Amino acid sequence: ILMTGILIALLAVSMLGGGALLYLNTMQQVRGAMMRTGFVANVSHELKTPLTSIRMYAEMLNQGRLKDEERRQLYLDTIVSESERLTRLINNVLDFSRLDKGRKLYDLQPVDPGAVCCDLLETQRIRLEQKGFHVECIRPEESMLVSVDAEAVRQVLINLISNAEKYSEAEKVIRVSLISDAPDAVILVEDSGIGIPAQARKAVFKEFYRVDDRLTAKVNGSGLGLAISKKIIEDHGGTISCRESSIGGTCFEIRLPLIEKILIAEDE
Repeated sequence: ILMTGILIALLAVSMLGGGALLYLNTMQQVRGAMMRTGFVANVSHELKTPLTSIRMYAEMLNQGRLKDEERRQLYLDTIVSESERLTRLINNVLDFSRLDKGRKLYDLQPVDPGAVCCDLLETQRIRLEQKGFHVECIRPEESMLVSVDAEAVRQVLINLISNAEKYSEAEKVIRVSLISDAPDAVILVEDSGIGIPAQARKAVFKEFYRVDDRLTAKVNGSGLGLAISKKIIEDHGGTISCRESSIGGTCFEIRLPLIEKILIAEDE
């Protein structure tokens, strides 16, 4: 009788355990499906928004009735800005597919991360300053070399700058700094925006994750930018993390292995 009771108890425990595991697995699949549904909705909205702006301003320019040169330039700048936004979103979606399937290929070359960062920031400066941002790029006198795919690193930086742009309110500062901290080259991307809660700083790098906060709810996003950035940096043997910024918002820290340091000549 005792053995029978033990066997029944074990059977009951096994059934309960199996049921719990099945429930957890089902809930995980449901949450995954909901995140993907939300992702599709967000991406659809993000695609429509720049396309609508591009079409509207292009039609205004095409009518040929715009005599104000300043307004005409503003429309052209908006078309360029929204085109860049559209390109960034499409690249993220395509890269997510490639990275997810392990098909992302990199063209690794020795490059100076300071040059990559500051050159990219210069291409974004006019657009950001028109939106009220103060933009800084700080690099040391000592140049550094890392073995990376420069275009992939640019995409990471664009994603981080885009985040800073979306989540900045009254104070609008974006600062990119380069530091040599052997054996790594360190890239810091800081903003003065609303910041990321401490408990969410690891989770923000997960696919489709978005901080559940009243300040971020009104900002559209696909939840892919940071996940893709993390994968790209890790594929280069580096790390990426975030913390509170010294200027009030968020600081993303990228570490990439150094391959060489070169002292820039004083006359350069």
